[in-house]
Amino acid sequence: MHQQTAARRLSGAFRADVASDIRGHVIELGLAYWTSKMTEGRLPARRDIEPLDIPELLPQILLLYVSRDPWDFRFRLIGTNVVYHLSQDWTGSSFSEIEHMAAPSRIFSAYVEVSNSGEPLRSQTLYVGPHVNYVTAENIILPLADDGETVDKLLVFVEHFAKS
Repeated sequence: MHQQTAARRLSGAFRADVASDIRGHVIELGLAYWTSKMTEGRLPARRDIEPLDIPELLPQILLLYVSRDPWDFRFRLIGTNVVYHLSQDWTGSSFSEIEHMAAPSRIFSAYVEVSNSGEPLRSQTLYVGPHVNYVTAENIILPLADDGETVDKLLVFVEHFAKS
């Protein structure tokens, strides 16, 4: 499976760029969409997120399942543009299986923080991926809760920025 993924990536089947009409606005659009799904101050649930509402953002999306006691996060969905920027497709994998994402990494701590607080977290980091023409990545981690309160999934929007 990973060989097929790598072959498709090399053949250019994965899209490297964000659509020009949303470039630079992925995070804001993702946050606005998530906010629109909140009702009466309750967190949206996974069932509230309709991919057909946001087709232009799907290449920039991550959906993760939250496990507690012990903490871990499992990739359920990774958008094609995010896969393009990773060293491999981690769909189905958990943070604990990926050395640089396992506790006590910065990314692991950020996901625990959002899962505990129920508050979105936006960050920008240096890009560390296989494509040398990219320099930064920005993301927003958005909590989802089936019961409106206890975070059980995380919706993440990611945008990668190339050198100017």
